[in-house]
Amino acid sequence: MIPSIYSLFVLGAILTCVLTPVVRLLAFKKGFIDCPQRARKVHKQPTPRLGGASILLSFIIVVSIAGLTVPQIRELISGPNPVVGSIVLGTLGIFVIGFFDDLARLSPRTKLFGEFLIAGLVVWGAGLSFSTVQFLGLGSIDFPGWLAFGFACLWIVGMTNAINLIDGLDGLASGITLAGLLAVSVVGYLAGITSVVWLSTLLIGCLLGFLVYNSRPASIFLGDCGSLTLGYLAGCLTLLASARENGVLDGIFPVLAFAVPIMDCVFAILRRTMRGRSPFSPDMEHFHHRLMSKGLSHGKAVLALWAMAFSCSLVAIAAAFGKGDQLFAVFVFFGLGGFILLRYLGYFRFEFFGEGLSTLMRDRKSTRSMEQAVKDAEILISQTKTLSEVPAIFSKVAEGIQIHEAKLNIFRNNGKLGVHPGVQNPYDEFEINWKDPQPQGYYKRENEFVAEFQISGRNFNYGTIQYTFTDGRSSLQVEEEVLLERVHDALSSLAARLRKSEL
Repeated sequence: MIPSIYSLFVLGAILTCVLTPVVRLLAFKKGFIDCPQRARKVHKQPTPRLGGASILLSFIIVVSIAGLTVPQIRELISGPNPVVGSIVLGTLGIFVIGFFDDLARLSPRTKLFGEFLIAGLVVWGAGLSFSTVQFLGLGSIDFPGWLAFGFACLWIVGMTNAINLIDGLDGLASGITLAGLLAVSVVGYLAGITSVVWLSTLLIGCLLGFLVYNSRPASIFLGDCGSLTLGYLAGCLTLLASARENGVLDGIFPVLAFAVPIMDCVFAILRRTMRGRSPFSPDMEHFHHRLMSKGLSHGKAVLALWAMAFSCSLVAIAAAFGKGDQLFAVFVFFGLGGFILLRYLGYFRFEFFGEGLSTLMRDRKSTRSMEQAVKDAEILISQTKTLSEVPAIFSKVAEGIQIHEAKLNIFRNNGKLGVHPGVQNPYDEFEINWKDPQPQGYYKRENEFVAEFQISGRNFNYGTIQYTFTDGRSSLQVEEEVLLERVHDALSSLAARLRKSEL
């Protein structure tokens, strides 16, 4: 008996429902936890972040069953044109990159190199390249083979990171991906593209099962392994669904199907670049952050973005097959509505332009100085062999962020660095203190600001660190807190390295 796509859709949802609690338990035991103490986090409780593993495992199981029992799918997995086989193999590679990023925070360059390598192999193996891109009613553009190959890889990598960037609230990335996949599935069905229909439908089933645990209040997160995997699959499937006869690609449909994460990613890159920051440096200005700053609750912000994503999905379906004045009217309505919404969220204003070019340039210089100081501190930590060298690290950090004093409390247990997270009163073996040797001006002790952070690894807490500021501030900016977290992560890696040498 050959199972139908509907039965495998249901099986995928049930499998994910069963596997997710198991993955959640393993994530807790192995220390794959998203801690709420970090900057930009809006959740209140420590939450495991390997949810992508349950989605991927369920997806591979149902695709494998389809490949064993459905002749059409078997042909697409291991036949002369292994579209499905190439995409699934690429999924495993992207998941591994995300897993190591969850494990040890890979550098952006390393992640991008791996993503482009996998995307290139998949575009070549699955034949996802094209020769012409058509735009509804606006004509078409021809591309040489090498350039089309590059754009196909760029699209997949871009979608991979767009879904990763928007994964900031409970169920947000999962729901937005599901909305876009609905459009992909419908267009694939109407266009008669078997691989698109099966892969997108089965993935939707797995996502529905995962949302049982990932919707607010979430008991497990996608993690980078999950969001990168979903973004990669979205990129591949939109390319397949956009393919028309004779190597022609629909250039409108894929952008509209995932307009919300694409626009969020584009604005993030522009915003950070204009302010002199790395495009990969996180901030608190994504769509969901701005909605919450406007007074929406966590849940309402997610629902609002889900509604936007489903609206984009419907417009994408209309754009794939629509014609004439009706489609033009839909585009005008959709475009004006999107512009009004984005302006409400604070885009197209760029208030810092009103402060003058000199202010913008000064801010860019200050930002670059902070990022360079933290980068130098990370390099210094990677070369450090003993804790006695830590004060030099604080001196380097102070070149960018105006720290007056820093105090690091080191936790030890039975003579070894680090204590288990469950220990309530860890023993402070010793303190490492640093103070600015050349303080500028006079300050009143009662006006100082002190910020404290934990130095924690995946399995151990290594200590706490206190920073004292005397520049009159009452809080840390999000950008400063994110940069300090990079220092803390590097210190945690140093402590873990020293712990291994002690053992």
